[in-house]
Amino acid sequence: MKKIFIVGILLTTLVFGGCTANNKKEVLTSENLKYSNIDDEATQDKVSQFLYENNIDKNDVDMFMNSVKSYYKSVNGVKLLNEDERLSDLQVPYNLYDLSDKWDESNPDFVDQNCRITAFRLFKNFITSESNLSYDKINQNNLEFDLVTLKDNPNAKFSKEDMNKFFNFYSEIKVSDINNVNKCAEEIAKELKKREISFKSDKNISIINGYVPSEEDESMFVGHTGVAINTKDGIVFIEKYGFGLPYQVTLFKDKENLKIYMVDRLKTSFTGESQSYEPVIMENDKLM
Repeated sequence: MKKIFIVGILLTTLVFGGCTANNKKEVLTSENLKYSNIDDEATQDKVSQFLYENNIDKNDVDMFMNSVKSYYKSVNGVKLLNEDERLSDLQVPYNLYDLSDKWDESNPDFVDQNCRITAFRLFKNFITSESNLSYDKINQNNLEFDLVTLKDNPNAKFSKEDMNKFFNFYSEIKVSDINNVNKCAEEIAKELKKREISFKSDKNISIINGYVPSEEDESMFVGHTGVAINTKDGIVFIEKYGFGLPYQVTLFKDKENLKIYMVDRLKTSFTGESQSYEPVIMENDKLM
């Protein structure tokens, strides 16, 4: 098996270095993913500058980077990868259990951040929420751990206004048929509009939400999410892999390859088994 391409200065060589995109259609696997875990100072500085230049609020970039640095300090000494825990050909084989155990051991008083909190941190100023509904009045069934994190984790603090926006945006959405992707997408978009959620126009940045069915009822919730930024070399996708798990910045050739990755991410369980449902991948409020 080829060594997975982990480059500490990914954004230096691929985003700022002016590489030319290859027009040849690639087979997307983790062996040729161009990604970084933002786990060294040089890359952290480059990612921060990249985010500033894409109109993300400086305070939010700084909070994001504080979280990144805190995470890698917490899991110091644990190898990021374990080939024996490969979940699929597309997903990076993180050392899932050892990393999350080490993070919990280093931080016994609060829960780690997840993909939703991370993506919201970077994208919240591009979301407009006109609803006055307070987060403590919103259905939080699928966001219980998020709420605990937001209350206790010092790197996951938001204003009350942004807390309301977070829960209004991410709380589960009732649908009529969890097996009909197009219909689900229409109903998700309709519900976001009902919640008075809209998105500021920006051609370079969007939020990618992968909706999966709730086990309890006919509804969908965001099972994984990240922020996509267009560059001349492709799509830079920024995500937190999960509670206790690494940050990842990946360069995709185009949004179709990003969608393939998101579908695989949501259809692959932590046991490596494929889920039966088809996730609904939305870019802002549109089906991707």
